[in-house]
Parts: sequence; structure tokens; C-alpha cells
Amino acid sequence: MTVAKEQITDSSSNSGLLNFRITVERLIELLDLEEEDEYGILRPTEYAFRTAMKLVVEAYDSMGNSFPKASTGTDDRGSITLDWTSLEPERTVRLFCPCSAEQPVDIYHHANNENAVEDIASSSTLVYWLQWFNKI
Repeated sequence: MTVAKEQITDSSSNSGLLNFRITVERLIELLDLEEEDEYGILRPTEYAFRTAMKLVVEAYDSMGNSFPKASTGTDDRGSITLDWTSLEPERTVRLFCPCSAEQPVDIYHHANNENAVEDIASSSTLVYWLQWFNKI
């Protein structure tokens, strides 16, 4: 897997608009990557980018000031991963937006050695897990 310009941050800031802007800027920066390198595709596919943007915008519309910022990356096929990571309490939410519609959009969540993955059909699932992520 190629991770292109992944930016790891603590997602616990409480400024939802700023966190949303940072997340969107990071997604847009992925479009400026070289198309590919010796390991595979770096720049996300149009499908992955549109899917990620749609879900992030809809989640922010629902969450407002509680929206946490995400780190972003791509894999060697042009899929996008958004990660929300918290150290206290230790929690992770990872949104996987595949390179094409043939694969499902997945959300992974982890806390205290418990984790699960589920397919998501709408932003409401992302909002649910980001609200869970924000709980102290």
C-alpha cells in the first residue's frame, strides 16, 4: 500500500468549522500529488475523491462544531482513507473510500482492543461513528 502524504494529527480539537476546513484542504491536496510512482497510483481517483468529499460535507452539515479533523492518504489504487485518531480516550475511526464503485465504502472503528468494519450507505453512519469518536 502506498500512503501519499498522510498527515497524522490529534483530532480532538473542538472547532468544527476549522476542523472541517483542514480536512477538506487535506483532501484537495491529494489532487496535487503526482499521478503515480514506482509503487502505484498516488493521486486519488475521481470516484474516491467525490465520495470522500460528499461524505465529509454531509457529516459536517449534520455535526457542525463537533466535527473532528481527519488525516488523509491514498493507496496504490487511488482509494482515499480518512483517519480520525484520539489518544485520550484511545479511539480510531477510519473511512475508506474506494477507487471505484465496485468496492464498498467502509468504516472501521477501534477502541480498547475492540474493533469492527462495516459498509456504509450514507453519511449518517459516518456521523454516528464520529459522534462515538467524540465521546469522552
